[in-house]
Amino acid sequence: MKEIYQHYVKTSEINTPIFIKLSHAGHNYWYNFKSDSNHKYDKNHYLYNTGSYRLGQMNSELFIRKSITGQYVIVLTSVMSKSVIIKERFAYLISLFSPNKKKYDIYFEKFSAGASESAFELFKYAFKMGDSCVYILEKDHPEFQNLKQQYGKALVGKNSFLAFYHIFLARSFQSSDLVGHIQRRLYDNDYLIKKKVLSTDKKIMLQHGPCMATNIFERGYFNRKVPIAPDYMLVNSNFEKNLFLKNTGYTEKELMVTGLPNIDLYVKEQQSEKNQITFMLTWRPWDLTGSIEVGSYLDRYFSFLELIREEKFYKDKKINVILHPKSRIILQEQFPDIYEKYEESFFEGDIKDALLNSKVVISDYSSITFYAFAGGSNIIFYWEDKALAEVEYGAPNILQKEIAFGGIVEKFKDLHSEIVYSYNNPQSPFHIAQFSKLMECTSGHNTENTYDYIQNIIFENEHNPLEEESAFSISEKQSSAS
Repeated sequence: MKEIYQHYVKTSEINTPIFIKLSHAGHNYWYNFKSDSNHKYDKNHYLYNTGSYRLGQMNSELFIRKSITGQYVIVLTSVMSKSVIIKERFAYLISLFSPNKKKYDIYFEKFSAGASESAFELFKYAFKMGDSCVYILEKDHPEFQNLKQQYGKALVGKNSFLAFYHIFLARSFQSSDLVGHIQRRLYDNDYLIKKKVLSTDKKIMLQHGPCMATNIFERGYFNRKVPIAPDYMLVNSNFEKNLFLKNTGYTEKELMVTGLPNIDLYVKEQQSEKNQITFMLTWRPWDLTGSIEVGSYLDRYFSFLELIREEKFYKDKKINVILHPKSRIILQEQFPDIYEKYEESFFEGDIKDALLNSKVVISDYSSITFYAFAGGSNIIFYWEDKALAEVEYGAPNILQKEIAFGGIVEKFKDLHSEIVYSYNNPQSPFHIAQFSKLMECTSGHNTENTYDYIQNIIFENEHNPLEEESAFSISEKQSSAS
């Protein structure tokens, strides 16, 4: 277990497939470690796992699960309080005896850690319409108590008894990211919630951001063979819809061309005063390892921090340096001394506020660029490692020079001059035209349009006999330590 943990520290790999190595006559032969050499895809693979084993003083736990192909995989995850497990099981039992079997629409965002994206905007609208809706949010969110006063019982803390209770009585899951983020922790051996998710045919993904930056289709992000893949996908244009039709198993009926509800916030703020600058690069799992190399994700952040300290242009301006949530966690865990040194320089707060107030947003392959441009910001695409990134991603990005809606910088030494130019000029007509091809739904009414579309989905099958099947009728022939 110590070796597995050290492997994680060195490589940041959380999911490690298990192989058997046979050595003979100087040659090594590798075999996938499966329960059956003829194992075929089965939804029950998603439910299989062992119990968690705590790794001493390492603040981590380890368990083994099956991939959808039947391969055994070692998973390293965060420590979870046993009280969470007790609350979940108690809530499940109580839900079985709920007197009226009231059904709920469950809303949440990435890791259930935020309240600023499309799921929250849609929840607010549903709450205003008097729906049976519940929003799940981490209790340590800075705005949790304020939101609790506004939404009362409709807002519940993640991993609370009420959160689990409502999940087990859900008729739909409407989220800004994959439904797996509603689990007790990101990488989890949860069993009851997985069963509930598998039995629900209204898993609606509102998108964390438009799927038109990197080629996430090649990475299997929307693979319909994955048991908990969304049943319905929101898209922002016919251009994006055609990407899904070409690269996934989704049909036209399962694609909602209604536009991100969250875009409404940015469209309404297009003409507001903007005087800040935001620097936010996307997640790079391949170089967040046990050392900080020149040109790596973290090294680029440190170079930018030095730039804004040296150049007079930035002295009277608010600069938002935003780490990706995953990279912040790894920086804290693997490089605590460095994190402490730069901690005060990193942005704290709602990313939406930073974007809405920024005249210039610098990013690379992140979907935040679409939000920011919709809100009136100039975009700078910092593509110094684009060739390497596309190799690591496994496919060329969707967003290329010919459809980009901002300035492109390929060398760090050219970044400052591009920032100055973008700060002192409005959005160009050319970039506006480019953007409109990719993002058609910018009327400011995406929230209402999306809500109406989803209501039709929900009530179309409200009395479908298949819906009466028990939420927990999935075969339980396989064993589970949970």
